[in-house]
Amino acid sequence: MYTRLYRGGTFISPIPLEDPPSDPVAPTRTAEPVASGSIATYGPPRVKERPWARDKRLGTRNAGDESDEDEEDKKASEEELAKDLHVVSVDVKITENCEKHRTSQYSCTKARKNQDGVSLPPELVVRRGQPFRITVKFNQPFLKEKHGMQIIFITGKNPRPSDFTLVQLEPFKSVEAEHGWKSQVNETKGDSLTLDITPSSSCVIGEWSLSVTTVFSSSSLFCFLFPDDINILLNPWCKDDVVYLENENLLNEYVLNDRGVIFAGNYRQIGGRPWNFGQFEEGVLEICFHLLRRSHGNTVNGAKMSDPIQISRTITKILNCQDDDGVLVGNWSGDYSDGKKPTHWTGSAKILRQYEKNKGDPVCFGQCWVFSGLVTTVCRALGMPARSVTNFSSAHDTDCSLTIDTVMCKNEKGGLDKIPELCYDSVWNFHVWNEVWMARGDLGTSYHGWQAIDATPQELSGGTYCCGPASVAAIKRGDCSVNYDTAFVFSEVNADKIVWCRLKEDKWQMLYSDTDDVGRCISTKVADGKAFSETLSVGSEKFREDITDSYKCKEGTLEERMAVMQASKSAKVDRDNLKTQLKDLRISILDEDGIMVGENFTVKTEVTKLCEQKRTVSKLIVEVYTKRYTGDIVSHVTSHTFTDIALDGKKGEKQVLTHEVKGETYVPHLVEQCAMEVRVTALIKENGVIYIKSDEFRLRRPDLSFEVPKNARNGVPFDLTVSFKNTLPHPLTKCSLDLDGVVEDDEVKLSDVPANSEWKHTVKVTVNKSGQHQISGSFDSAELTDISGYINFTLKD
Repeated sequence: MYTRLYRGGTFISPIPLEDPPSDPVAPTRTAEPVASGSIATYGPPRVKERPWARDKRLGTRNAGDESDEDEEDKKASEEELAKDLHVVSVDVKITENCEKHRTSQYSCTKARKNQDGVSLPPELVVRRGQPFRITVKFNQPFLKEKHGMQIIFITGKNPRPSDFTLVQLEPFKSVEAEHGWKSQVNETKGDSLTLDITPSSSCVIGEWSLSVTTVFSSSSLFCFLFPDDINILLNPWCKDDVVYLENENLLNEYVLNDRGVIFAGNYRQIGGRPWNFGQFEEGVLEICFHLLRRSHGNTVNGAKMSDPIQISRTITKILNCQDDDGVLVGNWSGDYSDGKKPTHWTGSAKILRQYEKNKGDPVCFGQCWVFSGLVTTVCRALGMPARSVTNFSSAHDTDCSLTIDTVMCKNEKGGLDKIPELCYDSVWNFHVWNEVWMARGDLGTSYHGWQAIDATPQELSGGTYCCGPASVAAIKRGDCSVNYDTAFVFSEVNADKIVWCRLKEDKWQMLYSDTDDVGRCISTKVADGKAFSETLSVGSEKFREDITDSYKCKEGTLEERMAVMQASKSAKVDRDNLKTQLKDLRISILDEDGIMVGENFTVKTEVTKLCEQKRTVSKLIVEVYTKRYTGDIVSHVTSHTFTDIALDGKKGEKQVLTHEVKGETYVPHLVEQCAMEVRVTALIKENGVIYIKSDEFRLRRPDLSFEVPKNARNGVPFDLTVSFKNTLPHPLTKCSLDLDGVVEDDEVKLSDVPANSEWKHTVKVTVNKSGQHQISGSFDSAELTDISGYINFTLKD
């Protein structure tokens, strides 16, 4: 490579500094591109595969015809080196630099072994826009009046100065390089030269190679090749970086915290899923860099790999596999026979390592919280502040109308069924996306800050399945005209729900409209920099921060409706025509939360008269369904019909109707998440008007409990005890346990769990980490899925 770059005139030949001229305005000698001559390379052998070799190994289909081997450079002989100044060694001061750059937690900064058992040396990880120190040792004292030297950084297989992937620094010149990098001599001591190198605050992030060139003839160079990668990240601690975030507490959470929780459930019963983001674990950073290059055809795209706007957009594109053979396959069908259930995963690092084991083939399967966990991991690994965000009652608007339309028709029992071919929109119990922090120079200072991004493949954006970054401030204002995908995210949090009844082919009746049901309890983890340590299925409020007011004003206020009207300017319908006139009754479904799976429960329906005239509900049908968290109905569980409900009292009169549902009735119909929907349909005798109301709830599942011996030590196998109570009246079959945070990461097959029993299992595990640690796990069976839990503990050395 270096021979090719040198012969092509890419390198600038280093020259020694001359004595300062007596005339301060006299011209000084400048370096010239070298178009002829030779370059001889030398240095310690490289152990780790080069980034482009990894790209080819993990993505043969996209690697093209380029060879992964370097072009052979001329090697400097011992005799040649002995004749003139040359570099003996370069010390990149990993411990010192990583501590200052807050990167000591990355596994690659320590000596370790790769998946093939090959010992790898520690690598330097630094953040752009911040100086790091190196010491270059020569075979003789370096004299700036006599000797010429350059520090060269390159990234990618075909580096060029024009796209900022090749940088040449001359430390003894005070002029800042045009690409924003700086070098400065810190100390000259005997045969050693200590330098401070500052990468540009807008430089390309990724794996860089370092070399030092010295002159050994008028047109030829020695080039010392440092054998290990210099990993450069975004820098949210640097005021000149687009991702700068001044709050240290927020940085401790959104960049440095590798453990967290992702909220799920529904807006009344918010639970948490512990998640091991694992951005510092072995191999994760290398895979993240690979994914950026893979998204650009296995090349280093200088413009798009330096700009956080484009980096975040790339991340949402490459983590799904809709059009790029990305990391994860989304699956909401309920059939996971070709892979792992989405509920199997409790961390990102295991998914990324599986992607590597698959040689770049996508991992099966994931759903929205899994995509979000991956996004948080990749962003934090690369230095971009990021958090997972859960939106409860989250809308998916497919036609840019800013309304969620459900079309129904009467069934044989007098109730209402959805017409699937006319119901393109949906409301999910919850949906998880991400926010990343950055300045938006393309939009103006008022839209700086948190930006919504989403890797879950839902709709095309710019011809690919990606989403964002959409300014959260713009979403709150209803400014859907700005990039990227602001209108789509606005609908997710603030669309209006409309329910229609198709009476005839050409006659429809609007049954119901709701302006405040979408976008509830938008949640993220509290920024305390700590691991989650609360009960999963309930009791997560201590660690939950409600950020709904950052997306929209309070429902029903003038400010909120004005934002909706502003957003409606980009919609395809006239919202003035979407106002229901039904004001005789109000149907409410009363909450009954905290029901453990297998227990009986009661559906309570409250009917309130809103007019002075007598009203009779000739038929009121209560139906119960199991559903997926995406809103799709899976099966009908039970129904009950009430007739001739007379409301002849004053305005405000109420009646409460109850219907009990037995555990043995609904358990056979359950699907993952244990989500259920109650739908109430009422027919008014006096005017023939139909009312409909629906609500969802979820059943509680037991939590996994863990026990760790008090004397557990780093690197020493110990017994981990896992337990939970099976609350179902029948055994659990085809059982398995998956653990995250231990060396042994293979799924454990288990025997059946008896009905109504306390289950306990002990497994031998090893943890190669001292200090605070978390092990999380997921139990799965044919009858009951997604029983999860975790334990925080301290490992002794």
